[in-house]
Amino acid sequence: MPPWPLVAIPILMYHAVLPIEPKASARGTVPLSIFRDQIAWLARRGYRSLTLDEAADALRGEAVASRARGVAITFDDGYRCVVEHAVPVLAEFGMTATLFVVTAAVDTSTDWYVQGGGRSFEHASWDELERAAARGFAIGSHTVNHRSLVDASDAVVADELGASKETLEKRFGRCSHFAYPFGAHGDATVAAVHRAGYTTACSTEAGLNRHGQPLLRLRRQSVSRTSTAGRFRRRLGAWI
Repeated sequence: MPPWPLVAIPILMYHAVLPIEPKASARGTVPLSIFRDQIAWLARRGYRSLTLDEAADALRGEAVASRARGVAITFDDGYRCVVEHAVPVLAEFGMTATLFVVTAAVDTSTDWYVQGGGRSFEHASWDELERAAARGFAIGSHTVNHRSLVDASDAVVADELGASKETLEKRFGRCSHFAYPFGAHGDATVAAVHRAGYTTACSTEAGLNRHGQPLLRLRRQSVSRTSTAGRFRRRLGAWI
């Protein structure tokens, strides 16, 4: 039995944060006002943000400090609006997060959410990401091209994992954390992520992470345009 068996770490998954009215929010987007309310609520309740390194240590049973209230915060895709709007809010409350970047999309725009009733998004530039990293935000990999790895060849999987990691390590010195595009993963994908040298990998499977949770199959709680402040509090209050 681990020395602190009650450790349960929630990892929040965001995509875009924009200064828009809640009723106008689109797929993949959390209005800035709601995001700020969520982070303020966590701060008032005495929670601190955990890095994924800290979360990994806790789940391996290596960090007594993990018994303190903690939540890991992540953003997929590396959107410019996250750097412009979410990063300052988190910094205001003394929190950090991990930004999972699609390296080929840096400083471009993509329309991944348009088909589902969303909008196109601009991705942060390297300079913007470097400024976020300088403020203590971790930069992780979300592959090179944001493609599902479960139906790709071994060579493509190795390139998506390895090339993105190499690019980010040249820029930021270290890239130990990964998020599966679309959350898609299987045993072969997990094995490839391990071979590529990542410490953690985040899925989209909902739930808490407890002692012994496989670090390359971390669970996350999605926060979306329908996650109103009240719903966020009720859901997270039951967990943490």
